[in-house]
Amino acid sequence: MTSRRFSAPALTRALGLLGLLALAGGSCRPKAERTGPFLSISVDDKMRVARGVVPPGSMALALGGLPPEEMTRLREHLEESTDIAVRRAAPDLYDLGLDEDDAGPVPDPLRQALPDLPALTAAENVLGAPWNAAGLSVKLGPACDPAASRCVPLFAPSDRGDALVRRGCALAWTLANAARLRVPAASRAARLRSLRRAQTRPSGTIALVFGASRGALDEAELDLLRQQARRALAHLAPEAPPRPWLDALSVAPASWELPIALGADEVLVIPRLSALARLQEFHSELEVAAASD
Repeated sequence: MTSRRFSAPALTRALGLLGLLALAGGSCRPKAERTGPFLSISVDDKMRVARGVVPPGSMALALGGLPPEEMTRLREHLEESTDIAVRRAAPDLYDLGLDEDDAGPVPDPLRQALPDLPALTAAENVLGAPWNAAGLSVKLGPACDPAASRCVPLFAPSDRGDALVRRGCALAWTLANAARLRVPAASRAARLRSLRRAQTRPSGTIALVFGASRGALDEAELDLLRQQARRALAHLAPEAPPRPWLDALSVAPASWELPIALGADEVLVIPRLSALARLQEFHSELEVAAASD
């Protein structure tokens, strides 16, 4: 690569131009090439967080980012949890094998059936744009929002030393910390298998793995899962914490789509929320997966 030498006057003019660009508009200007998609981060003191229902699309995305066999595992887990909940609700009809000395509240199996799954938490955030918090809004788009206080490319190094950028990236944590990998066709299948093995480890850091921007779930298996979700809902109180998740699962569509485009040679890997405090482990898992191609 040919190196270029600048004269002192030329270097002074270049530095002056960079200074003007940094002052104009107040946007963050990372050193890397500015290619989309972008996160546009805006300060809005009037912004409030609206809590809504779990979108059925996020449930489909979660299932699409898991190994196919996980849909069967989830259905079986829900069925087992529902059966336990039914037996506990009617102790006179079932022999629970409990001693009279057993004391203390018994954990509700249905309460633990869905919200603890990392894929569901991650998928809901992936489709959460615009991400809103008190006083802050983050938009995802192919170009920077001219009105944004900061704008950073999603998959390029940015100035995370900026407090506002850190807050915005924390709000859009799934995509802001995701890894977009380029994988040759010859090793693509092996890489996906390795990543998905890591994904199912309880102590792992990977929540979702995508080899394409869109896809479809197995309709027959999904229908069985929807039916099981409806059965579980029948045994839940209206205010039960898992109800929004099960409501979404009961009507989850078969098709799913990411909010960003992936090339034919790209794989998107999204960390678990719990992995944000140990991102080095996340990157180490990606390296291990690459070494096993």
